[in-house]
This record gives sequence, structure tokens and C-alpha cells, in this order.
Amino acid sequence: MPISIDKQVLELKNDAASYSKLGDFSKAQKMIKKALELKPKSKNLAHELAKLNLKSKNYEVSLKILLDLEEKVSKKNILYKDIGLAYSGMGNLEKALYFSDKSLQESQGYIEAQMLKGKTLRELENYEEAMTIFDKILSKDPNYRDALYQKGKINHDLGNYRQALDLFDKVLALSPRDTEVLEAKGLSHDELDEYREASEAIMKSRTVENETIYNDRGVALTRLGYNHKAIDSYRRALSSNPKYAVCWFNLGKALFRVGDLKEALRAFKQSTELNPKNRSAWNNRGVTLRQLNRLEESLDCYDRAIALKKSYSWAWHNKGYVLELLDRPRESLDCYQEALKHKPSPSEHGGDEWEKLKKDTNKAIERINKIIGG
Repeated sequence: MPISIDKQVLELKNDAASYSKLGDFSKAQKMIKKALELKPKSKNLAHELAKLNLKSKNYEVSLKILLDLEEKVSKKNILYKDIGLAYSGMGNLEKALYFSDKSLQESQGYIEAQMLKGKTLRELENYEEAMTIFDKILSKDPNYRDALYQKGKINHDLGNYRQALDLFDKVLALSPRDTEVLEAKGLSHDELDEYREASEAIMKSRTVENETIYNDRGVALTRLGYNHKAIDSYRRALSSNPKYAVCWFNLGKALFRVGDLKEALRAFKQSTELNPKNRSAWNNRGVTLRQLNRLEESLDCYDRAIALKKSYSWAWHNKGYVLELLDRPRESLDCYQEALKHKPSPSEHGGDEWEKLKKDTNKAIERINKIIGG
């Protein structure tokens, strides 16, 4: 059966996102260009291509695409904001300010446009007006990260280093591993001649940055099918932070894909010990144990996953399969039927994966009914 154009475009967009995470914007752009060959009139794809050019700092190319879209799109708030970003990247701050205002005329409450305007005003050293914008954002959301950070940067620019540190600490209380803020905090400490604190903040920034980069790189490589390279990337992240639970989970999935079940099990075990609330890690640990023919242990893992989310259809299906292997058909049937009651969200293998699960589960139910009926 031929793959539909929409599905081909979706695959190309996903590949583009993966290459973008790897920092390979050239390949990401090639994927979007291929998608545009399939859907040459797609305004969304053209806008996506412009955004990739923004990320790769091809501001003139991005601007040309965006300006060409101006007469073609009806909702222009995001478009004008991106045009403003392109002008900002080119150093034309007056134009960046103009298009941030145009974006806000289209949608007064558009926070990204407000942030662009505030950052541009800060770069123009119009600190008072910039601060007013950030304060307005924070009045609605006191924990808005970018506004707190930008207020901190303004205070640093003005020499108010203690106030800057207070604001940076507010961000770090919400997100202790924010590398950009850690580095800014280090610079403020440095200005106060607090060299030990400055060194600690900057060193932590570099360590966190490395582990995050290598984990994200691993995710992108896995998506593109480069599992062995992904494994190397995850291991580099874990060498910086052995308690990085999500990275252990990602490593387990990559190891499972290449057939290294014992190492995959070790990775999933680490992940569940570091974060016992990750139901997907418990489910994957169960699948790996099943593959190793450790069926009773596998059941315990599925039960842990289901205890965290009663509607976890994948864990119900997997538990049903293990009970079937253990020759416990009635219990198996109950689990398979439970699996069909709960359609997973798109983030938990929705769409085609759900259709496959339904098909497999219905076949299993037929199989069990024949056994019970026979």
C-alpha cells in the first residue's frame, strides 16, 4: 500500500526536527525542501524552512521567505514576530522593534512578541521601557523564565549585580540546570569579585550543558536510526551525570533496539531506581525481562507501570501477553480487554501505533477465547 503524501511529509518533518536537534540545519532544510516538493503550496512548510534558516543564522534567506509569506497568510502575529527575529539577527534593531509592534497589533497578548520587543529595547539600552514589558509579563505569570532572566540581564547591564543574582536565583529555583542562567550568574559574581562562586556557577553550566547536549543528540540519532552512535552519546552524558534518569531510560531503549538485552535491562533498572514514577521505564523494563524469559519479574514491572497510570494500555497489553505465556488465559483475557478500553495520547504511541496495538490485542482475544472455549 503506497504511503500517503501527508504521511511522507510528516516523516520528513520529523527527520528535519531530529537533524535540527543535532545542529545539522543543512540536512534539516533538505528534509523540509523535499516536503515542499510534495506540497509546494504549503505555507506552513515554507514558514518552517524560514525558521530553520533563522536557527542557522541565514537571516537574509529567512527574511526573504517570510516577507514572501506576508500576503499569503491570514494570521500574521507569528510571521511578524519571526520577521522581527530575522531583522534582530541582522542587527537592524529598529526594524525588529517595528515588527514586534506589528505582531502585537495582530495579537496584543502574544508573549513571544512581547519578549522580542523587550529584548530589543534592552539591546537599544531603553532599559526602563524594557523593564515595564517584562514586569507586565511577570504580573500575569510570576515564574515566566525568559522575563525573569531578561530582568536579571538588565540589572547586570546597569551594574545592579545583587539584584541580578536574585533574579537569576529565582529562575534556578524553578530550573536548577538552566545553563544560560548559570553562566549569567557566574558573570555577575565575577563583577562582584566573588571568584569562587563565579567559578562554581560557570563550571556547573558547562557540565550541565554537556550532559544535556549529549542526551538530546542521542535522542535525535535514535530517531534517525543511528542506534550505536546514540548509545555512545548517552554514555557520554551519563559520564557527566550518572544520576540522569531520563538518559538511562533513553540508553535502555537504544540498547534494546540493537539487541543488547542485558545492558538494556541494567539501564532501565537504573532509570526506575532514580525515578520510580516513570511508567514508561517500568513498562520497558518489563518488556526486556520478558525477552529474557524472566516472566514473573516482568509481571511485577507491568504492575508498577499500571499502578502509576491505570489507563496505561501498553502495560495492560504486555501484561496480558506474559500471562498468556504463563498459561493463565482468563487473567490474560482480562488484561487484553482492559488494554482496549484506553486509547493512549499521541505522546504515548498514539495514531498508527495505537491501531497496531488494537489489531494485535483483538487477535490475542480471539486466540484466548478459542482456548477458553475449547
